[in-house]
Amino acid sequence: MEYNVEKTSPTSVTLSVTCSAEEVKNAFDRAAKAIGRGMNLPGFRVGKIPVNVLKSRFASRVAADATEILADDTMMDILKKEGIRPLCPSQYHGRPAAEGESFSYSSTFDVLPEIDLPDLEKLSVVVPDPAPSDDALNAMLDQALRRAAVYEDITDRKPQDHDLLTVDVCGSVDGRALPGMTAENFRMQLLPVQPGGKVPEMDPIVRALNVGEEGHGTMICPENYPDPVLRGREVQLDVVLRRIQKEHLPPLTDETAQKLGFPTFDALKQEVWQQTFSAHMRQIQREGKHQLMEEQLAGREFPLPESLVMRFYREHQRDVEHYLKKQRADVNTIRETLAHLHEESMAFARKKAKGHTFLLALAEREGINVTGKEAEEAVRSMTKGTGQNYEDLRKTIWETGVITAMQERMIADRALDRLYGAARKVMAESPQLRPFSEVRKENA
Repeated sequence: MEYNVEKTSPTSVTLSVTCSAEEVKNAFDRAAKAIGRGMNLPGFRVGKIPVNVLKSRFASRVAADATEILADDTMMDILKKEGIRPLCPSQYHGRPAAEGESFSYSSTFDVLPEIDLPDLEKLSVVVPDPAPSDDALNAMLDQALRRAAVYEDITDRKPQDHDLLTVDVCGSVDGRALPGMTAENFRMQLLPVQPGGKVPEMDPIVRALNVGEEGHGTMICPENYPDPVLRGREVQLDVVLRRIQKEHLPPLTDETAQKLGFPTFDALKQEVWQQTFSAHMRQIQREGKHQLMEEQLAGREFPLPESLVMRFYREHQRDVEHYLKKQRADVNTIRETLAHLHEESMAFARKKAKGHTFLLALAEREGINVTGKEAEEAVRSMTKGTGQNYEDLRKTIWETGVITAMQERMIADRALDRLYGAARKVMAESPQLRPFSEVRKENA
């Protein structure tokens, strides 16, 4: 075998390979034997069909399999020898192999560019006080108590703070209903508006209605709406109030705690504190990782592998399409929205690819990897609780090449964990918090 490796750009490599006629013959023999293994052909014992018979009877299949064997085996050997790590599944370009002749092919694939990576020991990140806030703790306690709440239907007044409402709402522009702003039996809770806070668009409409009445108003289409053409436009809101319910939370007693599966109210409080603390720590980590990545990428420019950019572009478009389908958007609306989103999807993809490339380069330097067994476990975990068949999902993921993207994401996640874990945590100043212990048990 002879080969040549050419770096055609900072993110692209072309591999040219020529296999000898002897190597081609060996590949044809391997392909024929694999096809004949266990085959039942009249006149021959099972699995004992001569190679020359198999090559003659199944010529096109043997040639296709032999070509795949030559391309896969030589590619793996060369990549391992040269220390090259493609960022996308490699596909060869060339004519099919023919027995008795040499076989040549070429393959072009993306690789990581050279990146000036940081010294992890010099990194730092500002994090807030990990103690959960009083408001967060009480919100989590209310969420726990809600499992034993009683709901009273209200028919003799208009909605008030903390009421739970069921509404039908239709948001439209120029008479056209907007996906994501149109729903039947939509559940919402009226919350007090804090001084200086923004009043939710539907609040003044529903607060003026009795059950069964219809109200109207307008809002500005938000900046995160999927279709950029509609952002900032005035949206007509038509709302029908279907139901008002008043929520009655149970008293803070040992009896209530026992109904929720805890021996005492203090045990319930302890669990609430632990759950809130854990959620707050996860939020701190997410925000800290985001802050670190923004800082690292802001001062670095490097070429992006085109395969990564296009992968994230397709993912962004697919996510929007999936959302619109869930909102029952018609085919024309979906097509128009995706077309309007082209530039935004490309900007998103380039930013995502930049972070992904940085993390993969960091992982390579730090020796971070994902084994085949770990990838298998990740696939297996995807089927838990979904009813999907593991073997079917595994076959699809491997055949479509999705496994490569999965392993890359796992590697990038581990690199981000390493980045955050190595950074020195600097505590931000925070206001004095009231202790959660002030929440007292009520007398039964």
